[in-house]
Amino acid sequence: MTAIELRDLSKRFGSVVALDNVSMKFQKEIITVLLGPSGCGKTTCLRCIAGLERPDSGDIYFGEDVVSSKEKFVSPSKRGIGMVFQSYAIWPHMTVFDNVAYALKVQKAGSEETERRVKDVLNLVKLQGLEKRYGTQLSGGQQQRVALARALIYNPRILLLDEPLSNLDAKLRETTRFDLKDLQSKLKTTTIYVTHDQAEALVIADEVVVMNKGKIEEINSPLELYKNPKSKFAAEFIGLSNFIQGVLKEYDKEQGKAIVSTKSGTRIQVFTVGEYVLNESVAVMVRPEDVGLEKKPGLEGTILEGTIRARAFLGNLLDLIVDVEGIGDLRVQKDSTVAYDRGDRVFVHLDPTSCKILRSK
Repeated sequence: MTAIELRDLSKRFGSVVALDNVSMKFQKEIITVLLGPSGCGKTTCLRCIAGLERPDSGDIYFGEDVVSSKEKFVSPSKRGIGMVFQSYAIWPHMTVFDNVAYALKVQKAGSEETERRVKDVLNLVKLQGLEKRYGTQLSGGQQQRVALARALIYNPRILLLDEPLSNLDAKLRETTRFDLKDLQSKLKTTTIYVTHDQAEALVIADEVVVMNKGKIEEINSPLELYKNPKSKFAAEFIGLSNFIQGVLKEYDKEQGKAIVSTKSGTRIQVFTVGEYVLNESVAVMVRPEDVGLEKKPGLEGTILEGTIRARAFLGNLLDLIVDVEGIGDLRVQKDSTVAYDRGDRVFVHLDPTSCKILRSK
């Protein structure tokens, strides 16, 4: 079911088009991640939903209710939202308890109710025992949890998160992703989460909205976006990808078989679906982990020779740059238990089932 719907939403800041006629639906009780580079419009979209920005045109619905249109604008305080900002915005002169209880005090909730609800939400975000600490006495991760508890204290119908983990160190950011996902699965709160971090989006999201230059590039599940992106931009932004430019020389739509020829004449076999035209310029996409690598030939498919130009040890993986004859550099990731070194002569295998054709624009 639809929790929020945007219809033809546009927003400008001077000559800059932040949102360009955006329409989309956010489903109830899931985490939808708005993902894209800086300036793509994701935070502007979130702020319009919150009521912190008024769109120049278009409508916003919460369920069946209009909260923003040409004729109507519902204030943020009456939209039933909880919001966590990138800066957390907790009050340093207040204790954890007072920060979290502030919204209830504004609503004039009784002291017993306030005590109970604050205790419950602090337990939920794993801050029990820190009620008397002040904001200046908290770590970044604890401040983030206080901001989250404050947003959740009055059971909002919509939870909005604007890059809430960006100020945390890498290790804490990684573990907090799982905590947020687990928390949302318990609460079933409709959540919209803004980030430019692709790994964060893949871990947290039930649905990802990839944005670019104020428009929606693609909407899909994390798995489908990674395995079967519909655009080159989405493929570039989600995970690591190799793109091999070429021209479509053969295409059997019924069999899903295609041959792409590179500028040097190298022919790459691909299994694909879609509407393509012979001699159309395309890009063959293959993920680094899907590139086969051997020290001697013998695999089926497109076999090419190359030399390892660069090598990085990543613990469980070797991250390699292979200079492939007829193609150029390919990024390859392999199990670090296999010995590959700079200068090694290798054979590259491109499995047709792991290669995707995308229009090269």
